[in-house]
This record gives sequence, structure tokens and C-alpha cells, in this order.
Amino acid sequence: MYTHKLIILTRILEERIGSLIEEVEIATNVKLNPLYINDCKDEIEFLQWAMRIIRWILDQTNDDKQLQLGLTNLHLELDGSQKFENILHEKIQELEIEFEDSVTAREKEVLTNRIDTLKCVLGHLFNLKSRDNMQVMEIADTNNSFQITNREREQLIKMPDLVETELGTQLPK
Repeated sequence: MYTHKLIILTRILEERIGSLIEEVEIATNVKLNPLYINDCKDEIEFLQWAMRIIRWILDQTNDDKQLQLGLTNLHLELDGSQKFENILHEKIQELEIEFEDSVTAREKEVLTNRIDTLKCVLGHLFNLKSRDNMQVMEIADTNNSFQITNREREQLIKMPDLVETELGTQLPK
């Protein structure tokens, strides 16, 4: 069954958020470094932001699907994935500008973590896209092999006719 890449990405982000929440609980109970706990909470916040953007894009995609019946699901998914990718790139650029303007080491560290979090989300999206591209290439290779096999089969079917024709012209009657 086919599932939209952004839905799969949402599941990946939900798993990461779940593990970060557990990490924060454990770190809080063990009384680990408060900066580490804040970094985890910040990462959770940015992953939740990414999920809200994905939901917004998926809602738009559903609205577009109802309005534009001629578009394929794949086309709508590509549009949605591209929108999400562009939004992430814009946010990363904003954070990089903030990073350049930041003064304290802690501020730079927080911004670096946020940038890394969004780049990680982009990496997951890229992996999902690459996996689909590999499947498309495998299907194309299979179709190519199938077409070659069909041509060879057709040639073999014609072969007895050719042999008979050639033998008939070479043998005296």
C-alpha cells in the first residue's frame, strides 16, 4: 500500500519526539545538566513545529486534490514535499542569520542544535525521496527486461518461419 512521504516522515518525527520526551523525563529524574534537558526540549519544540508544517501542507494537498481532479496523487505529493523542503530551507537560513548575529556561546549552541535538527528532518525526507526514486528505477529496469524478453520471444517465434523460408529457397524443388 502506498503512503505519502510526508505521512511517513511524520511517523519518524513522532518516534523521535517520543524518545526525546522519555530522555527528558529520565534526565530530569536523574538531575542531569539542565542545559542538556533544555536542548532536548528545544529539539522537541522544533520537531513539533515541523510536524505542524507537514499537517498544514497535507491539509492543503487534500483541499487541492478536491479542487483539481486532474492532478495525480504523485504530483500532489511532490508539490507537498517540495513545499515542506523549501520551508525547512528558509527556516534554516533564518537560523543561520540569527547564528551570525548571536553573541553568546550558549546562543550559538542552541541555534546550532536547531539547525542540526531541521537538517536531520531534511535528511529523512531526502532518504524517503531516494527510496522512491530507487523503486522507480527498479520498476523501469524490470519493464526494460520484460520488453527485451518479449522481443527475444517474438524473434524465437519467428525463427522457425525464417528457417523454413530459407530452407525452402535453398532446397531444389
